[in-house]
Amino acid sequence: MADIFVGHFCLCILVVTTQDMKRLFIFLIPVLMSTGLKAQELDSLLSIEIKNDTTSVKVLNKLYDLYINSDPSKALDYTMQALDIALELKYKKGIAYSYNNIGVFYKNQGATDKALSYYLESLELNRQINNLTGVAYTMNNIGSVYSLQGDFDNALRYFRNSFDLLDSLGIKTNMVGALNNLGNIYLAKGEDYRAIAFFKSALRIYLEDRQGSFDPYLNIGKVYSMRGETERAKTYFEQSLELNKEQNNILGEAFAQHYLASWYKAQNNTAECLKRELQALDLAQEVNNTPLLKDIHLALADIYYNSGDIEEAYDQRVLYDAYKDAIINDQSSRKLAQLEVTYQLLEKEKQLELLKKENEVNKLKVSNTKTVIILGVMGTFLIMASLLIVYVLKMNKKTGILHG
Repeated sequence: MADIFVGHFCLCILVVTTQDMKRLFIFLIPVLMSTGLKAQELDSLLSIEIKNDTTSVKVLNKLYDLYINSDPSKALDYTMQALDIALELKYKKGIAYSYNNIGVFYKNQGATDKALSYYLESLELNRQINNLTGVAYTMNNIGSVYSLQGDFDNALRYFRNSFDLLDSLGIKTNMVGALNNLGNIYLAKGEDYRAIAFFKSALRIYLEDRQGSFDPYLNIGKVYSMRGETERAKTYFEQSLELNKEQNNILGEAFAQHYLASWYKAQNNTAECLKRELQALDLAQEVNNTPLLKDIHLALADIYYNSGDIEEAYDQRVLYDAYKDAIINDQSSRKLAQLEVTYQLLEKEKQLELLKKENEVNKLKVSNTKTVIILGVMGTFLIMASLLIVYVLKMNKKTGILHG
């Protein structure tokens, strides 16, 4: 990501003025942000010797979790190593976990059909071993794929089933997420009243124990804003801001300020709108959220333009274009990287198919061996029975002669 930002900056200085360069300087600041990996946890996991056991399967899949957003290729390699060991050990829970991870990888690529096939295999294995938590999580993932495909009926079915199972298990943190997913589906279907009902249900459960970092207020505020219920929307945006401050969730604060700025813009309160948008900008820069930074600079360009400050509006538009191009470049780079990783995965899948075939052959051999043993036992029994019958007949015949 950093290389992309720097490369784009070098292009920009060829076409903008010295004054523009001062405006662009802030564009480079987020480059210094860390990748977000938990270094201490990572070091601890990497220090563990990988063996042919279930612990190693868990370690490798945990490494996948840590790398999937920063280095998908490395993440995939870890979960495939885990899968190889799990298959050899016939460790179904580990196999299911790796299948789920591969599904996530494909979903992130947009290959939803492939993602769905792996999720369904993971679901089947989790059901076989009665891993109900795994079943619930996998059903939620399947729902997300159907949602991406626009198949809202199936998405609702899997999200509901996931929620019901999570409810029975008492996993409240994930129940909140499942309800939020249901709300988003109904919102996509244009059923905003039902969407709000699910969002508010998520809010009620969240307020019971406040586990995890989750913002149930923002979605409710957005729906009320869409419906023109501006005062209610503002209330929820403000509650979102307070909650995210309490959670020390800087990105959440940035989104709340951005939506409050939009609210003030709708009320023609330019001064408060600008104040909120600039606060959102500071927060978004702190966490280096490129898509939000893009939107904020576009909003600022509009504010300055309508205020008659054409020069500032131009500067903000330059920053908006820079972030937009950075996102496009980043997406292109990710696609190239994903093509390489996909090739690696296809090679791994071939190995996986060979392992499956070997397992099937071994099962067939075992089955044939059992059949031979059973037939041998039955044959021995029949021979012994025949000998016994012959013996009894001979004895009866001798006895008959003696009596005669």
